[in-house]
Amino acid sequence: MDFEQQQKLTLVELVYETLAEHDLVLTAEDFSTDWCRKSKSWYAERKHNGRGFSVTAAIDCLDAVNMKCAILSLSQRRMGGLLEAEINALGDISEALKTYLAEQHRITEVALRKTPTSKMLRK
Repeated sequence: MDFEQQQKLTLVELVYETLAEHDLVLTAEDFSTDWCRKSKSWYAERKHNGRGFSVTAAIDCLDAVNMKCAILSLSQRRMGGLLEAEINALGDISEALKTYLAEQHRITEVALRKTPTSKMLRK
């Protein structure tokens, strides 16, 4: 996707497209339910109406991004750097969501779930 195409997308569309580009999400329905904790049709409705993230959806997506990034970072140690592009994409998405929350809603701190550590994954 080129720069001009990216400028026409809402943040929610850009996040979905980035996740799909890196094979981190398979369908729009999965993005809605697994990443944003919304109904299956949530993303389709947002895209159709040209609407962006709600505050709760942005926070839920940020939480899911942080969890996935932590899990991939732990897996990367065993896979010798094969997941670097995905981890970088998730980091970019995380920063974009934080910027959105700060600039559009004056939310600068969000309490997210504790990310897993290697000890947590061994159990």
